Amino acid sequence: MPQLRQDQIQDLGRLFYKERRCIHRGEPGTGKTPTICVLQRARWDRHGHRTIWLMPMKLTEKNLDEARLWGEWAPGEVEILDGPLEPRHLQAKVLIMGFTRFELVADQITPDHGFYAIDIDEWHKAFGGHESKRTQALYRWCAARRDQLWFVPMTGTNYNGRPDTTYPAIQIIEPRYYGTLEAFKMMHDILDPWSRKVVGHDNLDRLQSILDKHSIQRLWTDVHGPEEIVVEVGRSRMNPRQRKAYDTFRETALLELEQFFVDGTKPGVAFTRARQIMEHPNLFPNLLEGESGTVDICPGEVPGKLEDFADDCEEMTSLGRPMLAYAALVPQQHQMLEVAKAAGRRAAIINGSVTRKQVGIIDRAFQQGQLDTIIGSPQVADCGFNWQFCGGKEVCDVFFVSMDYQDTAFFQAYKRAMRKARQSALRIKISTYIDSMDQHIMRLTKRKSQDAARVERGRTVMPW
Repeated sequence: MPQLRQDQIQDLGRLFYKERRCIHRGEPGTGKTPTICVLQRARWDRHGHRTIWLMPMKLTEKNLDEARLWGEWAPGEVEILDGPLEPRHLQAKVLIMGFTRFELVADQITPDHGFYAIDIDEWHKAFGGHESKRTQALYRWCAARRDQLWFVPMTGTNYNGRPDTTYPAIQIIEPRYYGTLEAFKMMHDILDPWSRKVVGHDNLDRLQSILDKHSIQRLWTDVHGPEEIVVEVGRSRMNPRQRKAYDTFRETALLELEQFFVDGTKPGVAFTRARQIMEHPNLFPNLLEGESGTVDICPGEVPGKLEDFADDCEEMTSLGRPMLAYAALVPQQHQMLEVAKAAGRRAAIINGSVTRKQVGIIDRAFQQGQLDTIIGSPQVADCGFNWQFCGGKEVCDVFFVSMDYQDTAFFQAYKRAMRKARQSALRIKISTYIDSMDQHIMRLTKRKSQDAARVERGRTVMPW
């Protein structure tokens, strides 16, 4: 059986003997999972307490293997719940399930069944909103076990874009800090006196102190040494029709096409349509009432970013190097897949529409070197995957062809290639269009990362 490192043993001691309710804020690649798996075994051996382990569904098979390895469980003692709750699930020592499944069955699993512990992998992807039905189900589950509750949310990015994403975990650990979400917002939100909209945040040092008191934090650099990354911001040019369509829409909030008008008078819709013009104009959604599919609003032209990505793929092929590539929009991901295959890449997509089984196949194929390219969305590919090595080769190149709005998605996604000390620096290339909303997205994510760095030790500010 593999052995825990000394720092993991220290974390295990704190979680088992000192703090039953504690946030494990270890960064990706610092080894949170083995510690939690041994903790789950210790709870059962010493107290007879069973554990519910929540996570994105795409991690269930991987973490089932981890639980069996580190917990040394017999067959049937660890189960995955992905359907109706059955008696065998309630007999498991560790019950693995996704976030939505927990919301559906939480009230059916009572303290009488012996489940007093809940560990939550990738916490930031599910419980950032106090008022959501999922978070309310978690509150009820934890309140029913208050005196004997074990509660370990696991995430390297507990602060996820704004302060109140930290509130649910704090409320479960110690509700006397704030009492209510309204009190939390009064403490940390700065409001415009006229519009009453949030324009900034305050007293983040207080929030930092609370999180530090109730957290374990292991930085990647603490465990593996200095993080060597090289960030390159690429500047692509839109092709003529694409630039004309984008500028017209930006200036008039209306774009007249042969098939229909693109209306940008509503801010949220305008932002979405502008990104679609930027990122995949050849696969623009068909907006005719009752129609589906896509239309090509720039026939005969390839988007500038896609042309540059094709050059990147050909370079990686000539060098014989594996690569990871991310894009925020699904049609763009599929265009990237076609381009990568045309350049001789052995590529596959991981996004929200790919089944759990297929994700497992792609994940293993990449790690074994049968694939050399993974294309995905930052939000889906930012959880738990170990893609530092492809076969015997270390991944040295990560491409962001379009960015997500969350700074956490960026950091989590590139750290798929930083699971332990690296043999070489990691190059991160971010594609942007000149004079476009890409600059706004980069400013937005940088501001979020600056706020997060004021709350969480070691959080990196966006490197641009």
